[in-house]
Amino acid sequence: MAKIVLSGYYGFNNVGDEAILYTIIRTLLEIDLELEITVLSADPTQTEKQYGAAGVKVVNRWSVFEVLGALARCDLLVSGGGSLLQDVSSAKGILYYLGIIFLARFLEKPVMIYAQGIGPVTRNRNKRITGWVLNSVNKITVRDEESKDDLRALGVQQEITITADPVFGLYKAGLDDKVGREILERYGIKKEENKKLLGVYLRPWGKNEYVWAVVEALNIMAEQGWKIVFVPMHFPVDITVAKEAVQLLNNDQAVILKEKYSPAEVFSLTGNFDLILGMRLHSLIMATVTGVPLVGLSYDPKIDRFLRQIGQVALLSTTNLKAQTLVKMLTWADEKREDIVQEMEAKTQVMYQKAWQTARIAMSLLEEKQKLE
Repeated sequence: MAKIVLSGYYGFNNVGDEAILYTIIRTLLEIDLELEITVLSADPTQTEKQYGAAGVKVVNRWSVFEVLGALARCDLLVSGGGSLLQDVSSAKGILYYLGIIFLARFLEKPVMIYAQGIGPVTRNRNKRITGWVLNSVNKITVRDEESKDDLRALGVQQEITITADPVFGLYKAGLDDKVGREILERYGIKKEENKKLLGVYLRPWGKNEYVWAVVEALNIMAEQGWKIVFVPMHFPVDITVAKEAVQLLNNDQAVILKEKYSPAEVFSLTGNFDLILGMRLHSLIMATVTGVPLVGLSYDPKIDRFLRQIGQVALLSTTNLKAQTLVKMLTWADEKREDIVQEMEAKTQVMYQKAWQTARIAMSLLEEKQKLE
């Protein structure tokens, strides 16, 4: 039985990263049901509760002995996806993930970088270490062209394959909007013919100064008949910024969903909206997969990269954000929804194939190792 260890930002209540984990596990097991998967998690109890029934093993990512044991037993370390190799949100986080890769290579285990988004890497020390460590891995896949360019700039000489974010692998998974509809109904929200639902996925950033412009724009959208629903992607920190926004709104047309949701639940919720305003990358990816028109608020290059990748121009920066511009973009996305959805559908089909390509590359590395044994 082949054994894979998954290393990523797992167990931190971030729906985006949990969606990546959910999809990677689902995809790999669909290829090989006998595969033994071990996840390095910050919350082993919760992760085991979610995936234990599928035979997935979980170890504490902070326990050196548990991690070393898992790596010593494995046939392949998969690092990713997500934005693990960057030092903007955390100066030390990148060193953790590179350290796991280094340990695996020290133990002579194959390592694959799994559809990661790279950068920004700003510190010279981190740049040098990243280039050195990644030149030792067996296979590198990234989710966009710019990430490949970033790795080349860091001195990575290995072959780099551009695939897609793993979550696109759920494109044909038959996602059901019933669960999301039931969640909305618990908050007294029902879809009405004369009331459209605007899903808002914000995150804390800096001093949250961008919230003022967002609130002004949402007031205008509410006056035009939109019901505003704030959805937390990272629990509970996203609820804090949502509360800040709701306190500034002039009406009662806004609702905050205050529960912690699974990736499947957020997917289902997203499919119930008529329009998405997203600051979290995976809120935009989920909107794309479920075919909901979107407007992206960029705080990080990964947002810009993704929207260019799917051919969308509905992009605004949180820096010097203007409410009227945001309203125009939301209105445009609503009016052009048929064209937008059609284009997203075509792009998503391509991304779906690329997401599955990443999984097949991982399985090919296992096959290569088995042939050598």
